[in-house]
Amino acid sequence: MKLPKIWLKVTFHRDAGLSMAGHIHNRPENYGELPPSWFEPCLHSAYFHIAAKHFGAYPRAASGQPRLLPLLTFLPMLVAYRGALQPVAGIELGLAFPPAAHGLVGLFASTSETLWDAMMNTGRYTALRNAMFEYRSLQQGNMAVLELRPRVYLSEFEKFLSYATATALFNILRAAADDAVADTIRLTFPWAMPSLPRHLTQSELPFDFEAQTLSIQVPLDMAAKPLPGAEPGLCEQLKMAGEDELTRMMGSTAAKVRHIIRQKMNFWPTLNEVADQLAISKRTVIRKLASEGVSYQLLLDEARCELACWFLRTSDMRLSAIAEQIGFSDQAGFTRNFLRVQGCNPSQYRAALRGALGGARQTEAP
Repeated sequence: MKLPKIWLKVTFHRDAGLSMAGHIHNRPENYGELPPSWFEPCLHSAYFHIAAKHFGAYPRAASGQPRLLPLLTFLPMLVAYRGALQPVAGIELGLAFPPAAHGLVGLFASTSETLWDAMMNTGRYTALRNAMFEYRSLQQGNMAVLELRPRVYLSEFEKFLSYATATALFNILRAAADDAVADTIRLTFPWAMPSLPRHLTQSELPFDFEAQTLSIQVPLDMAAKPLPGAEPGLCEQLKMAGEDELTRMMGSTAAKVRHIIRQKMNFWPTLNEVADQLAISKRTVIRKLASEGVSYQLLLDEARCELACWFLRTSDMRLSAIAEQIGFSDQAGFTRNFLRVQGCNPSQYRAALRGALGGARQTEAP
């Protein structure tokens, strides 16, 4: 199916605000196209809902099965809540995530035998929930280190997302350790110390700035101490489940089809074209997707819905124009698809977004 060529432009501004219509306004600071990585699934939908609750009312990310969402889904929230200009807000967001929000990652930490085991498991399996970063566990001198490096281009939101991710993992590890061990865990950031809100400076968080890397560090002797909630048998079972999930995420047919669809958004590929690119038959694609609990049509509908959400957030385009832009022959079909995937119709989504953005401006600190 041939579609009009889509150019998604993002302009970031000094006040990082959105108009009620969803347009970014005021004088531009940077201007460019979103990189393809922003359309790849990399951040879990659970984080969207928790962040929305933390910042205030915001439209739902998606209904149905929890899954990784593209960074594109989070972009309006990042802009509306000044993530580029007030990156330290990422610290508060990261600390707001309870360990249970991290799924298997939180369970790994709480059931590991030692904090070092928890750090290695966290480094191995965090990508199941947050694939924005690469995670590496290593020993440097007398320190156990969990190092984070951006895997995708995070634009002007790199500090905000780094703060949020690192402090969320920091929270997981502190929750798993007893007080004596938890008090030795430190976070390091590779930039100058920012101006922190008073309540954060008063809390004496163990943060080190102007370090060489973004990392979580703990003395090796403390990292080797047994954790109070250690359950080695359960942890091994969780590892098996984690490996299965990594395999599905990285090597499943659904993951490969999602990648092909998102790489060809200007020309949504047909099922036959997907099968040709995978070098397997159309029937085999259908069978493999069915065994994974999805279908080609569902994956295509998700991708089209995500693109529709972008237009609803960032433009005043009529629904009929959005329907045509993303490949629907009529507005009614677009509305049915959006309702099935998103859990609300396009007009409701846009209205909820505008209400949320208006509330964000009203509650924003002067």
